[in-house]
Amino acid sequence: MRQRIAVTGFGVKVPNGENCDELLQNLLSGNYKFTVRKDLTPDGVSLTVGEVKQPLGLLDEKQYRVLPRIAKLAVSTLTEALEMSQLDLKDPETSTGIFMGTTMGGTTELEAMVRLSSGDQFKEMPVYCCGLVHYHSLASAVAGYFQLNGITKTVTTGCTAGIEAIEDAVVYLQNGRINTAIVGAADSSTNKVTVFGFGKLRALPFNQQAEAAGAPFSNKSKGFILSEGAAGLILETEEHAKARKAVIYGYIDAIATNNDGKSVNGQDPAGRSMKEVVGRVLAGRIPDYYNSQALGYAPNDSIEDIVSRDVFHHKVPLTSVKGLIGHPFSVSGPAQIIASLLGFREQFIPRTIRTDQAGYEHLPLITETLLQPSAKVLITSHGYGGNNASVFLTRT
Repeated sequence: MRQRIAVTGFGVKVPNGENCDELLQNLLSGNYKFTVRKDLTPDGVSLTVGEVKQPLGLLDEKQYRVLPRIAKLAVSTLTEALEMSQLDLKDPETSTGIFMGTTMGGTTELEAMVRLSSGDQFKEMPVYCCGLVHYHSLASAVAGYFQLNGITKTVTTGCTAGIEAIEDAVVYLQNGRINTAIVGAADSSTNKVTVFGFGKLRALPFNQQAEAAGAPFSNKSKGFILSEGAAGLILETEEHAKARKAVIYGYIDAIATNNDGKSVNGQDPAGRSMKEVVGRVLAGRIPDYYNSQALGYAPNDSIEDIVSRDVFHHKVPLTSVKGLIGHPFSVSGPAQIIASLLGFREQFIPRTIRTDQAGYEHLPLITETLLQPSAKVLITSHGYGGNNASVFLTRT
């Protein structure tokens, strides 16, 4: 019999949720604040983005400056997660792996390094430039900060990378290679390269007010709110968690991923592979609600609509937290999981904010916070390049 995988801690740092307490407060209140930038866009048009404001200075100055921003975000959230879990990493009975996901890596730092090299500014190039732009600096920074030298992996599969890092951790845990896992994701790509790239796809809401920009399940939204952040989970085999009398906040009951097999430049608009991974994790079960990836970008939101229609016949309530946190790429899936774990703990179901449901009036969308317990949640994630991911999260 396979080991059940328990969640014993979690941490988050996203716009409108720079720790678990703040995220909880804003999930309940619906309060939000985003930033308008004109310095990143073609012709200086306005763009609403989600930025993390709290300082990230967890390390001494020398260590701090050599890390890419995504690593600083990750260390911050994993510190919160480990404090919640009360896990002793030095316990000889504990064998820990690190599994991190990122969509874009250190693109902001890469943009800066390209600017220096293009200008032949060799002297100005920092000696630690390679570490700033290397994808694996994310997981290796976590290993270095917590002084762990076991399995350490960085997953880079697009917007699903956070959930796919969880999937890798689950495989190692269930195979007995480790009994605890530090898992998470981080992205920070509010830079011109990212804005111009997704702007070309008409995926970003240029010149649109925050009230409508990145509004899930609304055909008035011109695209998603580009945001940054990190989210982390402490996973353990149920046996290990119970042996140390840890508080268990939920279980990764089932997890599945695949690819549309269509194109590097998009995804299957029919959502066939997305429905397949959803069917695999559900295995005939019906969740209390469905925490979707809907983010105010029509190609993604339409796939969530298809899942609701074809899998649930629009009879299972669904929600999205993207109206609150924007779209922090790989962080999205773990952040959705954390929102649902907070719902388990505090007995509520998070609502979808900032949507008029235009074009999606037929959906059983949760637009008012439901103050009621839940025990089974479907989490979905999919992204550019065709990867799909799904998690069945349970309370017990």
